[in-house]
Amino acid sequence: MLAPLDWALVAAYLLAALAVGFYAREAAGQSRHSYFLADRSLPWWWAGTSIAATTFAADTPLAITGIIAARGLSGNWLWLAWILVHAGVVVVFARRWWRTGVITDAEFIALRYSGAAAGWLRSARAGLYGLVINAIILGWVLRAMGKIVQPLFPWHEWAPGLTAAVARVMPAGTALGGPGEMLTILLLVALVTTYSMLGGIRGVVRTDLVQFALGLLGSVWLAVAVWRAVGGRSGLRDGLAAHYGAEASSFTALLPTFTEGWAGALGLGAFSFGAYLLVQSFSNVPADGGGYLQQRLCATRSEADAQKAAGLFVVLHYLVRVWPWLIVALGALVLFPLGAEQAALGGDLGRMVHEDREMAYPALMVQLLPAGALGILVVSLLAAFMSTIDTHFNWGASYVVSDLALRVRPDLSPARQVLVGRLAVLGFAILAIAVAVQIERIEQAWRWVAALGAALGIPTLLRWCWWRITATAELAGAGFGLLVAVGFAVLGGPGYERELIWTASASIVGVAAAILLGPRPDPASVQTFMATVDPPGVWPGRDRTAGLAQLLRLAGMTLGVSAAVMAVFSVMKWALVG
Repeated sequence: MLAPLDWALVAAYLLAALAVGFYAREAAGQSRHSYFLADRSLPWWWAGTSIAATTFAADTPLAITGIIAARGLSGNWLWLAWILVHAGVVVVFARRWWRTGVITDAEFIALRYSGAAAGWLRSARAGLYGLVINAIILGWVLRAMGKIVQPLFPWHEWAPGLTAAVARVMPAGTALGGPGEMLTILLLVALVTTYSMLGGIRGVVRTDLVQFALGLLGSVWLAVAVWRAVGGRSGLRDGLAAHYGAEASSFTALLPTFTEGWAGALGLGAFSFGAYLLVQSFSNVPADGGGYLQQRLCATRSEADAQKAAGLFVVLHYLVRVWPWLIVALGALVLFPLGAEQAALGGDLGRMVHEDREMAYPALMVQLLPAGALGILVVSLLAAFMSTIDTHFNWGASYVVSDLALRVRPDLSPARQVLVGRLAVLGFAILAIAVAVQIERIEQAWRWVAALGAALGIPTLLRWCWWRITATAELAGAGFGLLVAVGFAVLGGPGYERELIWTASASIVGVAAAILLGPRPDPASVQTFMATVDPPGVWPGRDRTAGLAQLLRLAGMTLGVSAAVMAVFSVMKWALVG
């Protein structure tokens, strides 16, 4: 339970976040470029930290805790594979995104292609990323916050009448634990919606800077408490051995065993596991770094700043903030042993964790942290939650303005464009709550997004490096892939990892068919794109051999960055558990 000091810290933080929105409201209201790109004035370290803060969501430590309990450290390749895309953004795409100057990655379609198919593709990308995927992400982040506040905010004691009233209107069978969670979520979403609507991207980024610092502080504080509770490196290693015997090593292996464990059970050999990692790398994030990452890159002051921002994000995302989460997740296996309803740190919390391993993270917060420290950690998770929600509200609204409203009403005044953006933020807040009540487990939602992303990755990459890709080819690739993904969802499939591989393969077939049978590219559009972006690869008027060699060099640089990050990751993992 939170003490008065904890509540004071929480209240101070929430009021400060609201104040930032009011402070930035005037500058944000000038035009859509002010509202969504801050007039391209962000320092690189603001943008890079803001991207890291967005991915520093409240759902992530809970999901990692559940993943390690089910699959050990090697299960984290579900998201570690993204390094291939993020390294590619640093090496290839960051500077080129900045050159486009677009507000959304769907708006990029109008620069790359022309004709009716380009219009259909732009609408499809805006709808899929801006509405469907964005709504799922918002829903799982809200669901995670509901899990965190469950043991901390006893609404049934504070306001039994209000709790009863909410219970009467909640939909039957909702995934949220109860009316108390719903009340907390509604209040937090109302706050985030207010400052996001007012301050635009400036308000979002300013709050992100503070939110990232608070999130990192809180997660480190909890990790230190867990590290002490298990007895440090030797205590963690001995505790795992005592509870799990010979199976203890499966929790600490960075790579899966292809004859045993989860990869062996799926029949994933080394080759198929490598294919899975390749597809997984662009399944949850756009393969070219589009989406909110592209928005932040385009909001920086120069293309050099865009590249620096992408590099800072990679360092913060993979090498700085992940270690506290891994310590807590591994420590939870000792303090809340798998299969035990009663745990060393408390009967009620032990039963809660037994039913849902993701709840081990908030349970350890409650048990191990004193007053003040618990308040700081709650503030850090609120900050992580809000930094993700505000970005996705603003990012989703940018599609509504740039790829919907302005295509229907090109004569909208700048003031009206900002008004539409602010109303869209409110709409996404309502949509997020509607989706959150349907999500049982956070990892489940991650997989929904991955199934969609697997169908889009190959066409997204190819359009940057080969002139023969057309809007029709992108549509065909996405259509074939999505058809296979939906088929697996309805009829069942060979398992998540293999389903991703088959979905991506179907996408390649669709692209190839459209290139062979569909229309050829518009030469004028190709030349305009080349002049604006200077893309790598094979393009008219360039030596084909030199273009292929350039692609190979860039691929090698991307793999080099990825390997360097993974090497550091492996060394730090060894420092924790050997």
